[in-house]
Amino acid sequence: MPMTVTLVLLTANNDAPALLQILAAHGRDLELRHVVDLPGLRALLPTLGPKARLLSYLSSVIVPADCLTAFGLGAYNIHPGSPAYPGVAPEAWAAYEHAAAFGVTLHVMEPVVDSGTIIDAEVLPVPGPKARPTMAQAARQALPMLLLRQAGPLSREEPLVPVKKLAWGDTRRTVSDYERMCRFSADISREEMERRLLSFGPPGPVQFTVEFHGRTFTLETPGGIMGHLDPPQPDRVLGWVCDTATKAGPLEVKLTVDGQEFLLRAGEHRPDVAAAGFGDGYSGFTWEAPTHFRDGRPHRVEAVCKGQPLPGSPRLATFARMETSQG
Repeated sequence: MPMTVTLVLLTANNDAPALLQILAAHGRDLELRHVVDLPGLRALLPTLGPKARLLSYLSSVIVPADCLTAFGLGAYNIHPGSPAYPGVAPEAWAAYEHAAAFGVTLHVMEPVVDSGTIIDAEVLPVPGPKARPTMAQAARQALPMLLLRQAGPLSREEPLVPVKKLAWGDTRRTVSDYERMCRFSADISREEMERRLLSFGPPGPVQFTVEFHGRTFTLETPGGIMGHLDPPQPDRVLGWVCDTATKAGPLEVKLTVDGQEFLLRAGEHRPDVAAAGFGDGYSGFTWEAPTHFRDGRPHRVEAVCKGQPLPGSPRLATFARMETSQG
């Protein structure tokens, strides 16, 4: 009887349950485990057998070398960007460089971030404006394609084989590189400023600053409102919003879908917002699409807080059709 393969999924992403279902459907002798952070991963290591594999999925955790060597079947990462954009915030750099295509990459994990052998990638053309949300949406569309193609190999004992020879881009961006692009000098041109705002702004929290006569000034959106309407999911819409001017508690968001209004309280915890220093992070909101919107057709979604539209709004959302029972 073959020994069971243990596949450890490292992610704090909301897509984890769906991903676990996909992997379970492809693995015959497969044990799935799920951890969200490095302490959880370390606690799991003593329980692993020789046939263990790690899959890091859209995780910000940098897995150290001693953890990587604990996985006899290797450690792999799904990088939320094309091979051309290794490192931090790949969608931001792709937007800044007006990339014609963008996607996601599956690669071997090494102690140096985004340096291991590339196993596979899914890269899609990006039509329309070359803004950060557009690139993020392209990556989200590419993810299920890559996962469905590699779920079988990830679930089996055999080594993963590169589907073709792919190479990382020459420049691996760091957090310092990203922060540098969010600092504006007093002589920055209007064109360059607009380009950076579109490329390094939402999705995700970010603070832009201007350096003038030896002083640093923080740029705020009108009324101090900061936030983002995230790319829609198959059955819901997510986002976050906070007031940087008053540091007030949870705000109210008016979400309008095809003219129908919904009032939402932005009080859910967003770890990414908290990590960026915008309050305690309890500024997220979720709207689950009612049945009559689950028709597979595009719907116009707009989010407004204190009279200000959130970045990323409006956008078109297509929600998956509801399954109907026969009988």
